[in-house]
Amino acid sequence: MAERAGHGARAAEAGVIDLKDLVRALDQRRVADWTVIQRDEELAVLDETAPRLRRAERRTRWQLTVHVDSADGRGSARVALDGSAEDAGDVVARAAALARASLGSAWQSAPPSAPARVRLTDDALASAEPLAAADGIVRGLKRPGRLAVTATVAVAREQVHAASRDGLRATWLAALARADVLVASAAHSLAITREVRQLADLDLDAALAAAPAELDAIAQASAPTPGPCTLVLATDALLHGGLGVWEAFAHQADAAVERAGLTRYRERMPIAPGADHVHEPLTIASDGALDYATRSAPLGDDGDAVRRFTLVERGIAVGLGLSPREAALRNRDPNGGVRNLVVAAGSWSGAAGDAGPDRVVEIRRLRALAIDPFTGDASLEIALGFAGGKPFTGGTVRLDLIDALARAHRSRTRIRRGAYDGPAAVWIEHAELIP
Repeated sequence: MAERAGHGARAAEAGVIDLKDLVRALDQRRVADWTVIQRDEELAVLDETAPRLRRAERRTRWQLTVHVDSADGRGSARVALDGSAEDAGDVVARAAALARASLGSAWQSAPPSAPARVRLTDDALASAEPLAAADGIVRGLKRPGRLAVTATVAVAREQVHAASRDGLRATWLAALARADVLVASAAHSLAITREVRQLADLDLDAALAAAPAELDAIAQASAPTPGPCTLVLATDALLHGGLGVWEAFAHQADAAVERAGLTRYRERMPIAPGADHVHEPLTIASDGALDYATRSAPLGDDGDAVRRFTLVERGIAVGLGLSPREAALRNRDPNGGVRNLVVAAGSWSGAAGDAGPDRVVEIRRLRALAIDPFTGDASLEIALGFAGGKPFTGGTVRLDLIDALARAHRSRTRIRRGAYDGPAAVWIEHAELIP
């Protein structure tokens, strides 16, 4: 559960809350376990569509997780605070009451483990003011001459402090830059989005350089020709929306959903029939300690240390994202949950022309991607594709993503983007394009 407390008239009466206040109030109430995370944030936004809106702000946010034990089990609550107009004792009392109202199975917190060692920002984002960093990104865009380019850039930098009942104390600095760039011709447009923790990963120059050719292809595109095909998912389609099609495996590794029996497969089972006997069986790991990846962190939201673990090994399900509660119920160690996905590369060259003798449809961009989190069934709406070298737009491909990706040919060329490290493209046989 979560609540929000904002600025208001009570600020002058209640004073300014801080981490020490919360820790002191928690110690006085003597709850079974607790974790407090304080985030001191600097945020800047530069929006060229506003026009050229520039905004900078500072704020402090807290997240308080409280566990209460009773003869009937353990109850937990998570309270989020934005602002400074709360009394620490009132916040803790409310959190404890919420925890008592949500009693469930009894479990014991694991002893604290050392936070993961991970780099979460580079020198450029760590030292520059966020607004100056955002301005530098916008000024550095290499804009194609005949196209209109507008950008919205947000840069956030935060100093994070974590404390727990067992004596864990940790502090780290993190930064995140997000660029949303719209490139438009007279009749068409395309969007480019990047999220990075170091400016070297922004890679907007290559995307902007490719934009004119993609817009020309969209302008010349015809309607799709339906029918069976071999499907090639290029990088932007593969990673549409972040993790893209690989998000299906993050859903399946949710331990709470798996314990309820709602996942497609269970641990120590093949992720699809015969998935462990294909030419290059699929291996996927979660690595929340991957330097500069967007979902990396030393600790999880409940104060649990983030660890690398394997979700799928050579086609067999072998691991789950474990919160402290799920880990305790399974008599295991928590691992921080599913974070960045690291997918093993394959031996395919990555060229669409090498994808076999059947009709090859290469999808460059998606308009939308919808994945059923329980079954892995997905609908891919095409924004730009190529069939026989000719561009088309529109049409849909429906896939059983778990089965399709278990058998897919993966490129040997890798890419690091956002929360993903893996093949830059995949080749899926026995797909069908529908209008």
